[in-house]
Order: sequence, then C-alpha cells, then structure tokens
Amino acid sequence: MKKNVISEHVFLFPFTWKYSSEKNNYLFLQHMQIQNKEFERLKNWKLNEATIEEDKDYNEFVYFYKPVRAALYTFQDASLIVRNYCYKEISSDNYFIIGAEGKEYSLSICDIHLKIYKTGIGVLSLNICNTAYQDTVDIQNINSFSKCIYPPQLPLEKAREELFPDYIKIKTNEKQKTEEYFKKDYRTEPITITPLIMDILGEPFTCRESELKAKSIFIEPILGNQMFCLCLYKNAQIVEGIHSGTVYYDFIESFMMINKKILYYEEDDNPGHVGSIYYLRSENNVYGISRFSLMCISKQMLESKLYDQLVSLVIMQRATLLSLSTEIARVSLLSKYDLVPAIESIYEIYIQFINQLYFKEVTEDIQGSQIYTKLSKQLKIEEELKQLDFEINEVHEYATLIEQSQSKFKVQILTIIGAALVIPTFATGFFGMNIFKEEIVKWWLNKDVALWMNGYVFLPILSMITLCTWNRRKTRMNIIKNVILVVFIFTSIIIIIKYGCGL
Repeated sequence: MKKNVISEHVFLFPFTWKYSSEKNNYLFLQHMQIQNKEFERLKNWKLNEATIEEDKDYNEFVYFYKPVRAALYTFQDASLIVRNYCYKEISSDNYFIIGAEGKEYSLSICDIHLKIYKTGIGVLSLNICNTAYQDTVDIQNINSFSKCIYPPQLPLEKAREELFPDYIKIKTNEKQKTEEYFKKDYRTEPITITPLIMDILGEPFTCRESELKAKSIFIEPILGNQMFCLCLYKNAQIVEGIHSGTVYYDFIESFMMINKKILYYEEDDNPGHVGSIYYLRSENNVYGISRFSLMCISKQMLESKLYDQLVSLVIMQRATLLSLSTEIARVSLLSKYDLVPAIESIYEIYIQFINQLYFKEVTEDIQGSQIYTKLSKQLKIEEELKQLDFEINEVHEYATLIEQSQSKFKVQILTIIGAALVIPTFATGFFGMNIFKEEIVKWWLNKDVALWMNGYVFLPILSMITLCTWNRRKTRMNIIKNVILVVFIFTSIIIIIKYGCGL
C-alpha cells in the first residue's frame, strides 16, 4: 500500500450473470454453469485461490468463522461456491481520474477484484487510493463515482445537481485506457452499464443481448444505478470531535449520502442511529452505515480487505435475494409443463443459498459483528429473506398441485383403460381364445374377425371412455371430443345392426 494514504475508496458493483447456453433458458442453471472451464480462462482475470503467504493473509483468514470462509474464498479441490479473481495487470503508472463539481481528482488504483457466485451473482470491486485530498467535500466528490453505472435521471444537468460525475478516466495498463464523458443518447439504450465497467470486466462479459454469442456471459445491474461505496478515511480531528461532542453526526452524513440535495437527519430512540444511517464508534474509529455506503473515519488507516470481504458478503446476499425473487416472477408465467422443472431449479439454489451463503454472524470480533448486523439491517436482508421464503413456498405449493393434477390425470387414464378392457376380457374368456381358428392368422383380412372386434372390443371401449370423460362444459375442445366419440359409437352400433358381431 502507498504511504501517506488519506483515504481508500472501494466501489462494489453487484450484478446478475447468465452463461450463454443452448439449454432451456427458463431453468436456473448458474449453480452448474459456474463449474464450466471457461470461467478459468477469463480474458482480464486470473483465478485467485486462497493461500496464506503473509501475516495479513492469516489475519484475514482467521477473522471469519469457518463456514463463512467457504463463501468468501476459492479453495482448491473444494466444493465450488465462489470463484475469486484478481485483475491480471495493473501497471505502476495507472490512474483513476474523476471530475465532479468542477474539480478534477487524480487517484491511483490499488486493486481490482471479481467474485462470481453460484447463485448467479457477481461482485466487482475497485479499490482506489487517495494520497492528495484531505477535505471532506473532496471525499464526497470522489465517492460520487459509485453513482455512474448509468445516469439516475435525464437530463444530465439534473443528475449533476445530485452529485453525478462530469467525467471518468481510467488507465490500468498501457493497453487498457477508458474515458467516459456520459455524452451518448441514453434514451435509446436505457439502463446500459457504463463502458468503464465493461472494459474492466472484458470478454466474454456483455450487457447487451444483441451481442450475445456462444460462451458469452450476459450481465445486468441488480441494485439500480448505484454501486456500494466503502470508504476508509483517515481524519483524527473528526474522530476526536465526535468523542468530545464538538462534531455532530450530521457532519459525517453530509458527505456520506453522496447526494447534495438529500439529508436524512432525524433523531429517534435507537442509540447510535440517526435517521436512515446507523453510527458506531470505538476509541479510534467512527462508522457510518447506510444503504449504499459504509464510512469508516479513523485516527489511522485500517486494513481495507476485511471490510471489503464483509461488505461483499452482505451485498451478495441482498443481490441473490432480489435475483431469486425476479426469477420466481419470471418462471411463474411459464406453461404448466415448463413451470415444475423451473421451480425445482430455483428451489435447489435457494436451499443452497440458505445453507452455504446466509449467515447470522460471521466473526467473533465485536466491532465486525456489529457492522455486519447493522449493514444487514440497512439492506433489509431479513425482510427480503422472509418475503422470498413466502414466494418460494407459494410457488412450490403451486408446482406440487400441478404435479398432483398430472399424476391424477394419469391415474384416471389408467382407470378408464382398465374399465374399458373389462368387457373384451369377459367376452374373450367366455368364448375362449380359440373362437377363431384359421382366421386368426390373418385377422385383418377376415370380415368376421373385424366384426367381432367392433362388437366386443371397440364399442365397449368407446362406451366406457365416453361415460368416464363426458363433460358438459361447452368449451370448443369438449364439444369436438364429445362429437367424435358419439359419431364413433353410432357408427359401431350401425355396423352391429347391419352386419352383426361376426359369430
């Protein structure tokens, strides 16, 4: 890490992903697609398996409970829950430049990481270092990058009144340079992820369905136009002012909301909670936790990786719950034939999510546990889980009813066939199997055999089918079916009256 770091800004972009496949697109297959070998050959990324090489690696590893580690790290020869990647090449002369509020900020890129989860969720994280800008207004302007997935509203002048960036320039290496001035016609391509992010992700990721091809990965934003912003800010004066009472929480809120027009300052009965922001404090740190940001103001710089992992876990949980809810709404419109397997595929990943990726607690560290709990509450994880559980149960019961109905229909068919064969069986047993001697060899050429089949097989079967399936509902299908059965029965009776039963 660079010396004299004033602040670190980690921007986490959650998205849904779907691997292009020729299989039925109504099934949820991501938990199987993640095992595809193509994920080991992403253009801009190298797979990052968990290793302990330095003290900080050990500290991060033991910080989390054992079940949580499987949801955060990729282990060799272990059950695949998440694929972790780091960016292949970040040169020493990289830069991250953002223009906001008429001022330009030149920053550096520390790390870029990517997580691909089996729940169909991905999390891209950009770690940006600030070594030059100390003022709180500058920190707020830098954090405005979190709003640039796509403009929150048009025209852009209105968006910029709420602190939307003027432009962004990113260079990761000599081959990878991108500039975004937000000048394209967003009305023709709404909710399209900015090229800044797509260039970092690289091939085979795409956000346009028109560009889908074999072995491509289609992604969509899941939490709107805003990324989650994790900001670690070194400012001992603010921390001491909070403790002494000379600095109030609304001062922190002013550069934490990333919106110059909205302040949610409102006292309530919850200690450490002001309006829509929770606050926690310790001897050396003050934390502000909102729906789209985690701000840590400290007397000295903290290790960002712990908070990065903790936040990405909660963001993944929130995104997964929303994604599964969207999938349920989508498959509920399918035909009954496709609905049951689609629901089964979603139910399977839902059970895996509950068992492998959802946690009440993640660490024994009191401070980390409090942050995780408050962040989960801000993102309404419990509420979304209860709602999804209700939706899953309802649609699962519906799928069960469909299966029972299909099974009942099959039983009815077998019952009808069995009942229809009773009379032919009786006739055959009564007359004996040798009622036709020489004629049975070529029965289709013998008139008597045909007449016998009509009188003792076809007519009883048709009569039983008509009796069991007759329905007075005047639908088109019922009318056609009833007419066909009646015509066949009358034809069979006329043949018997005119030609007899063949005996």
